[in-house]
Amino acid sequence: MRVAIFNGPQTPITIEQVADPRPGADELLIRVRRCGVCGSDLSMTSGSAFDYPIGCRLGHEYAGEVIETGKAVTGFRIGDRVTCFPQAGCGTCDQCRRGRPIFCTQCRFLAGGFADYIAIPYQSAVLLPPDLSFADAALAEPMACGLRALRLAGMRGGERVMVLGAGSMAIALVYWARVLGAASVLALARSSHRRDTLMALGADAVCDFDTEDPGALTRALGGPPDIVAECIGKPGMLGKAIGHVAPGGAVICMGMCMQPEALTPAVCAFKEIRLYFPVAYSSGEFLETVKAFNEGSMNPELMISDVIALDELPAMVGKMRAGLKTLKVHVDPTLEPAHD
Repeated sequence: MRVAIFNGPQTPITIEQVADPRPGADELLIRVRRCGVCGSDLSMTSGSAFDYPIGCRLGHEYAGEVIETGKAVTGFRIGDRVTCFPQAGCGTCDQCRRGRPIFCTQCRFLAGGFADYIAIPYQSAVLLPPDLSFADAALAEPMACGLRALRLAGMRGGERVMVLGAGSMAIALVYWARVLGAASVLALARSSHRRDTLMALGADAVCDFDTEDPGALTRALGGPPDIVAECIGKPGMLGKAIGHVAPGGAVICMGMCMQPEALTPAVCAFKEIRLYFPVAYSSGEFLETVKAFNEGSMNPELMISDVIALDELPAMVGKMRAGLKTLKVHVDPTLEPAHD
């Protein structure tokens, strides 16, 4: 089968031929039908201190079809459509019992979704509702991050929410802010081509990121924001979020900036704000995302701008690094590469 391999920050990703995986006793063999390109597939293959290990397999936002089951598997059968919770822990420690295997000392990252097939523990698979597409199912992983962030910030409904940015994490925050009952949702973006998607998935307004009129933002929200989510990940953005939030409000750092970020604690104290640094989601939040997609009126698939063949992935990653304007890019390994 084919699989995408990370070869180091100065070396292109390669699509390599390896032996087809065989499922263990407690595993499902999945034929991958969709796998999303995450921001981490760019930021953590760029030469930072947080890069993925060289030689690892990439892709963790995937969904597909069960084509083989291990002898000890229960609750799944051949032909089932599934998505995957892409971390597996020991299953017994405090963090695993809380649905947070990402913090388990034995956590395994179940990456490798940029491939024809992947074998995963059946306990990490989520059976899809009959009407949920593979495209939506592969969006559950990134979108669950937005639910985690707002839950961590204590959102209960009725808050005014401001989101800095227009990428996948920003869209996840906008979507969940609307689902969880925000009074108003405002996105600040430089990307005009993403305005329609932000509006369709829950924003009441989208303003220019560089607006010099704070009053315009307050008017668009109906008051100062109770929650501000920073979803850009560049130095200075956390400070901008702190500047916007109302006294007593919450700032969520979703951008995962990998450089030092200066802030003045006294500024935070004078507003008595709360700062949150969420990572990923719980297993319960992942399941809740799948359920919301199936039952909701908004279509998450609107955030997919490109669907490409697996062999096109290295070139696409190069284009994205060079500034290609995309939203969510999905790989469909069943597609043939496009020809010019």
